[in-house]
Amino acid sequence: MIKHLFTLSIFIISMGVSAQSPITIGNANMPGNNDTLRYTNASPVSLGNYTQTGVNFTWDFSTLVSLSEGVRSFKNALQTPYAFYFLALNAFGEKIADTLGAGPVTITNFYNYYKKQTNPVNAFIADGVGMTFSSVPVPSYYSDKDELYKFPMTYPQYDSTTFKFSTLSNSLLPITYSKGGYRVTKVDGWGKVITPYDTVNCLRLITTQYAEDTIKTSIGPITIPFGFPNYQRSYQWMSLNSKIPFLEVSGSLVNNVFTITQVRYRGYERIAANPVSNGPELQETNIGLYPNPVKDKLQVFGLSQEPSNFEVYALDGKKVLSGAFKSMASEQSLDLSGLEKGVYFLNILGTSTKTSMRFVKE
Repeated sequence: MIKHLFTLSIFIISMGVSAQSPITIGNANMPGNNDTLRYTNASPVSLGNYTQTGVNFTWDFSTLVSLSEGVRSFKNALQTPYAFYFLALNAFGEKIADTLGAGPVTITNFYNYYKKQTNPVNAFIADGVGMTFSSVPVPSYYSDKDELYKFPMTYPQYDSTTFKFSTLSNSLLPITYSKGGYRVTKVDGWGKVITPYDTVNCLRLITTQYAEDTIKTSIGPITIPFGFPNYQRSYQWMSLNSKIPFLEVSGSLVNNVFTITQVRYRGYERIAANPVSNGPELQETNIGLYPNPVKDKLQVFGLSQEPSNFEVYALDGKKVLSGAFKSMASEQSLDLSGLEKGVYFLNILGTSTKTSMRFVKE
């Protein structure tokens, strides 16, 4: 009996340790053929403290305010317009834009290409770029591949790799672009991350690209080069099933000062509801807000032409503002100059409907 109790105790302890161990991410957890991955752009003002980290840590970003949604789509390279130039079953293309530039430097059908490789390094790499100029396909490659993620990836981990990329230097393009440098990636924490979409187990990593960019343009027989540093940093929370970062905070690094340019999380905002749910049932709507974040005047557009009231709630559920729209115009203005900085919920109450949206007061 004692022996059985001892065995059971060891089993329970081992299960507890296992449940609190960091996940391990490999190439199978990266984007692949026909992956269509939805993401939501969020307001940096609603982010909170993104630099904190730890072991078995919980990052709570549940109050992120969504601004827009998008989709990243990946196809096998052989199914893309530049299949001939990226002949590999484990290479994948992602269409970035239909058109870039303007005038004589207009590029169309722009793709980024990635590869899941095992040799010489087990990694998910940036492989090259496909684009079309003057109806001519112009593929460009990394002569030194950029290892975006090295595997197996777990906590703790530190990697430093080099990369080098350049567009074709011939008469097809009026300018040529190249970059070279190194990438430093550090897995500095693990635990759970919470967004408006879901809660998942994750690794937290910081990856910094230290690059020197060079643009060359030709004026007659003279070639003029122009070089400049391009340092980019990204805080990422990686999960087993999201394929792309479950949450990513990215931006530029100038004089060791990080400036956020983008916050986005995997999936969509499941519920934009506020803490108070009394009244009519929440409805899908075309109502929108701008600007968001807002300083003083918040414009509410897409209102139906019927009498409606509004309520503003703080995160703790306290009603801080209420009233009636002065007319039945489709666009109305709310004066929020008296509110403190923070995240709020706006309820719009019609005769039989209720719409709720989040906004940030700067």
